[in-house]
Amino acid sequence: MKKYERLKIQYPEYISLEQLYVICKISKRSARYLVENNIMPAIDTGRKTWRYKISIDDVIAYLSQRKKLGSRIPAGAVSSRTTKITKRRRSFSQVVAPGQEKMVVEYFAHIYADYPDVLSTRDMAAMTGLNQKSLRRYVEAGHIKALVRSPRYIIPKMYFWEFIASRRFINTWSNSEDFIKILEGFEEWKTK
Repeated sequence: MKKYERLKIQYPEYISLEQLYVICKISKRSARYLVENNIMPAIDTGRKTWRYKISIDDVIAYLSQRKKLGSRIPAGAVSSRTTKITKRRRSFSQVVAPGQEKMVVEYFAHIYADYPDVLSTRDMAAMTGLNQKSLRRYVEAGHIKALVRSPRYIIPKMYFWEFIASRRFINTWSNSEDFIKILEGFEEWKTK
């Protein structure tokens, strides 16, 4: 905390959004995300210029928490893509709390019970809505266990379930229509 106390000397009691992104060394979009999603408390003045007034004490608290917990801005939330696409990007992490990963496996096992016990990356792409090329990269990097058979990968279903239960899959963001349909199906299934 003492590390950030110098900010009280350098800046006034309330700072602007522009000063926030300079102090936190983040982008303008990230600063706006923090304020608009109440991660960083701010007073909305309603004016066009200097719209938000942010307490320097809140900035110091955020900086010390960020060091321990990370930025608290989800991956892809402040992407440079257009607003229409950014709003559609979804992730299982938005609906699956830590410790609930088995629910995702149960859902996939339920809807894909008729799939064979050995899968290809093409099958996995159809099942998850993710890009086949991305899935191949996951296999090559060892994030998905596979039996190598040139030129295709053969993935036993139990390895697929391991991948589905991993935080890597749950934290994956996508704006693929198929992925979003699968995620929405999971949300509906979860509430039953």
